[in-house]
Amino acid sequence: MKNILVAGFALLLMNSCTKAETNSVSTENEKSTEIGLVQKPLTLKSPTGEEISVTYFSEGDVVAVKIRKAGEEEQKLSAKTVNPSGNPIFTNEEYMWELTQEGQAGKLSDKDGNVTEYN
Repeated sequence: MKNILVAGFALLLMNSCTKAETNSVSTENEKSTEIGLVQKPLTLKSPTGEEISVTYFSEGDVVAVKIRKAGEEEQKLSAKTVNPSGNPIFTNEEYMWELTQEGQAGKLSDKDGNVTEYN
């Protein structure tokens, strides 16, 4: 009788292990659908009236942003670090974009150090 109980317990453990593996495979498939998410573009204005379009998107497993100033080429910036508030700071060779007000505003700095705040 004892051997039957041990065999039944072992069979139960083996079945529970295979079920966990099946669930982990389906979770990996769900994660892969998140790659490539793009938010709606935001149009923000500076105090001088200059407008930019800001689009946040995922680039693999990191966040990136596309910024288009009126009359200029679109710039793609990647998240490199965070500010003291914990918001990401995006950069490329030309610009740096720092989030403010929970993503509804930001500061754009060019390579010469000129800073413009957009709301």
